[in-house]
Amino acid sequence: MVILTKWDLMDITEKEVYVEWHDYAYKDDLRAAELLLEKHPRNAIVLGYYAMHNMAKKYLGEVFSIKIPQEDTHSATLQAFKEKITREVTRTRIIELMNKAEEEFEIFSTPKPDLLVTMLRHGRSERVAQSYYQSQQEAARLVQSIKARQFLDTIVKPFLQIMEELDV
Repeated sequence: MVILTKWDLMDITEKEVYVEWHDYAYKDDLRAAELLLEKHPRNAIVLGYYAMHNMAKKYLGEVFSIKIPQEDTHSATLQAFKEKITREVTRTRIIELMNKAEEEFEIFSTPKPDLLVTMLRHGRSERVAQSYYQSQQEAARLVQSIKARQFLDTIVKPFLQIMEELDV
């Protein structure tokens, strides 16, 4: 794994296109995940994670003008995301948003900024498990659909809700 300590910064023209693309992509991934829940729950989980991943890249581009390189994009996104949410102003805003979202999402009952990194990392693990390790002898599709629904409702949507309002 390549560990980056500096990020490529975008100029205003590239930034606009990059942010617009990731805004479109995360919304499209979430819509597709919802549509695939019953017939293709494995793909719903994969797309749920990609909604989170694209949202994180949108945030990094929009707020910090950071462009994540294609090489090892998942690890690089996690590293940049973790680094940037440690800023005091960002941590304060995250806690404020989590407190606001606590009524809707139980996961925020103990608001901690690092929870967003944990959620993104968990999403990545679920995506990897669904992409590479599922066998054809997998349990009934109904069980997988329930798991996919739970993943979308308890990890993906809470993460996206906080990220949609995070502006620092």
